[in-house]
Amino acid sequence: MKRIDHLHIWITGASSGIGEELTYQLNKRHCKLVISARRVAELERVKQACATPENVAILPFDLAEHETLKAISDKAVAAFGSLDMVILNGGVSQRSLILETDFE
Repeated sequence: MKRIDHLHIWITGASSGIGEELTYQLNKRHCKLVISARRVAELERVKQACATPENVAILPFDLAEHETLKAISDKAVAAFGSLDMVILNGGVSQRSLILETDFE
């Protein structure tokens, strides 16, 4: 199993809850992190609370804006040159199968 230390990881939903705590814990393990959410001020707060904020890049975006996901993904990769892992933590609960879900 590959160690978590020193990986390049993108975390969505990083401004609160599980995503915020993942940011702190992975930052302690010397990972380079791209953190995303809609609220820039909250992302800044999370970044500054990290032990090594210089290893954290902020990439704000809204998951509901599907047309921007390709460009945002390219920016996430470019932040540190590569990604080893993506943690898709952002969003709200939807109680339906993806085939039955209306994105509107």
